[in-house]
Amino acid sequence: MTSHYEQLGISPGATPAQIKAAYHAKLREFPAHTHPKEFKAIREAYEALRKGETTQRDDLLNIRPLEAELNPEILKQVEEKAIAQLEVNLDDLIRATF
Repeated sequence: MTSHYEQLGISPGATPAQIKAAYHAKLREFPAHTHPKEFKAIREAYEALRKGETTQRDDLLNIRPLEAELNPEILKQVEEKAIAQLEVNLDDLIRATF
């Protein structure tokens, strides 16, 4: 697999103007209607160099686990409040039903 710079025929230290000029020269050399695969590869190389390759495709696919810790004191308070809300005596249940 060739690098994007090799695809456009330029050195890695090329300026944005040189990258653009090389891109247009390659498009004239490989027009889309006669060389669709080469045209697509040239277009992808130019887009990657123009954007500076700030996003890596591999980074998007790496799943990092979410790290979270629950405070046991707060968890205990929430549990107590939930239990208090659930405690209903039989008389209250009958009144709520009828």
